[in-house]
Amino acid sequence: MANVDKNQAIIDFLVNCPQIANNKLFFNFINGKDNDKQIITMSNDRSTNRPYIDGSVRKRFSFAIIDFRSVTYQAVVKTGTHPNENVEEMLDVQGILDWVNEQADARNFPNFGDDCLIDDMTTSTDTPNLNGVDTNITPAIAKYSISIFIDYIDTSKQLWR
Repeated sequence: MANVDKNQAIIDFLVNCPQIANNKLFFNFINGKDNDKQIITMSNDRSTNRPYIDGSVRKRFSFAIIDFRSVTYQAVVKTGTHPNENVEEMLDVQGILDWVNEQADARNFPNFGDDCLIDDMTTSTDTPNLNGVDTNITPAIAKYSISIFIDYIDTSKQLWR
């Protein structure tokens, strides 16, 4: 299994996340609706690659998960006992970020194939980013994002092992 499509490896990995498993997952293009998830590839700056004397190269694979959630215009502090939907939605999105970090701590990484040794997987923040709210549709949809970075050693050009 020398050559592995890293995008497919990410998809295969993320479908194990409980917050993603039972929802629609899209790749790069979407007309986002409530609970839809999207994987967006991010450019990987080649200037950050670090070649080693043995021919292997340290690289970074970057992507983001976008989570679309309906919003409500309810105050957080109010009378009554109804929970606030926006807080609950944010906690669910936080669950994706926490799951990714748990997998990293357990060293359970996507399978990039035999020529890639994954060193680390990190998220850029401790909480998801709120990138905006589309109020042109009903219900309005919030767009949350989580950036993820996978650092690995590409051994495909390694001269000796």
